[in-house]
Amino acid sequence: MESTQNEFYMKKVVITGASSGIGACCATYFLNSGAQVLLVGRDVASMKKIGQKFPKTSTIIKCDLTLDNQINDLITSIIDLFGSIDILINSAGLKLDSDIEKTFQIDFDYSLNINLRYIFLLIKSLSNNFNPNGSIVNISCLYGTRPMQGLISFCICKSGLEAFTRSAAGELASLNIRINCVSCCPIISNSLRYMQANEKENALMEEKMKKNVPLGRIGHPSDPSKAVVFLCSKRSASITGQVIKVDGGRNLTCSGYVHYKGYKNMNSRFEPDDENIFKKFNIFNLFNKDENNVMKNVEKMNERELDNFIKQKISESNFSKDLNEYNDNEEDEENLSSNLNIKQQFEKIKETNEENLEENEGDENNIHNENNINDDIYEKENILDSNYNLSFK
Repeated sequence: MESTQNEFYMKKVVITGASSGIGACCATYFLNSGAQVLLVGRDVASMKKIGQKFPKTSTIIKCDLTLDNQINDLITSIIDLFGSIDILINSAGLKLDSDIEKTFQIDFDYSLNINLRYIFLLIKSLSNNFNPNGSIVNISCLYGTRPMQGLISFCICKSGLEAFTRSAAGELASLNIRINCVSCCPIISNSLRYMQANEKENALMEEKMKKNVPLGRIGHPSDPSKAVVFLCSKRSASITGQVIKVDGGRNLTCSGYVHYKGYKNMNSRFEPDDENIFKKFNIFNLFNKDENNVMKNVEKMNERELDNFIKQKISESNFSKDLNEYNDNEEDEENLSSNLNIKQQFEKIKETNEENLEENEGDENNIHNENNINDDIYEKENILDSNYNLSFK
């Protein structure tokens, strides 16, 4: 295989969101490879730390990518500085957490600008300034292809980004420019700070996320950065219009759906892992402030009373309520909301089946059916028993 050791030497690279996370990792790699790198972001101090060892090949531009006038100035600066470019990496982005009801128009517009619109404007304006065999890499997320409650604007932006990547790849191919997307989630980055959760809840969230990743760990920014470098290299010369997932297999698992009723009604921002979670972490932080007076009596409870109290609070949490609770049909809700009711219904079905079998006891053709019914009853009893003894994991 052809060596790529000096492949990026003196290549002209533009990286947005270069002050932290994936953008910072990519900037460090390309600078170490001898490339001329333009670092774009709002945290100038962090970008200076990255480029201080490479004063001759690094340039820093402070830019708010939500403002058109600053985007236009950035485009002019890129053309004046480089004339033409080889690589564009769009890593800047922001995760705003809010549901449909509580996402105001100004918040939605801001999310759209920082996660999608600026990318469209940069590519639109710079497409004719790329050198032959140019490469563009956008950074997406798992939520670009799968839903996530409470991140409505972010999901829309990342879905749009992936669609834009595929569409633009077809158009830019005639200019000999490749455009791809790297999707990564979960990843340890500054985006977690904007969830506004305390450190203990962040730790809980990370442990919860690990359990949903087949490889059993949360990604580091260097993981998707390696994929970005690959997509900018000669080794990917025939790859364009693709969304490469670097997520430890997270996209292969189920959604982990939990009922979402808005932050004002949530007992905790994250799903309780098990009943002992209230013992492991500060129990006062996991409930609404209005309940603090009740919670002060917890210290006076003995172990049995505390266990019963914890189980009660979990059963009342928004995360533990059954989907049937949202059924508009009160009659159906009454029949389905309790495992005990389901078990009673099943006993009636079992009695009916036994009566039918007795009536047809002499029929040889029913022997096979009787065995099947008994097997089915045995399996369902086991299922019901396991459902009845609920464990919150």
